[in-house]
Amino acid sequence: MPALPWTAGVHKPAEGDQLHVLTSRLPLTNYIDVPRFLYWTMRIRTQLVSAPGCVGFALDAKLISKTFWTLSAWSDKQAMDHFAHSGTHAKMLADMAGRIGDPNFVESSASTGDIPLSWADARVRISAR
Repeated sequence: MPALPWTAGVHKPAEGDQLHVLTSRLPLTNYIDVPRFLYWTMRIRTQLVSAPGCVGFALDAKLISKTFWTLSAWSDKQAMDHFAHSGTHAKMLADMAGRIGDPNFVESSASTGDIPLSWADARVRISAR
């Protein structure tokens, strides 16, 4: 599956704003859970498009290694945290509990000039942790 391209969210930051960035690597424990995770991914993308504070997001699914990479930019950490614990994303967390191996989450910052965020930079951030 090719990487899904950067998709803009509803938040339009002002030039020079600092953004909160989340990069994640989510390895599934079993291949049987890949369709389930893809189901949730498509539903969460719908939630992301209208999430308050979401500047944009992207997904890269490495199906052979059953590993999913996410990349998102937010107005601030509070907006990201609110999204993560609400709506479809919160339901996915409950449903996928125990199905994700050893995930990596890296929070960092970026400026508006860095949008859209690049996968190359995201992988460097994850590898550095």
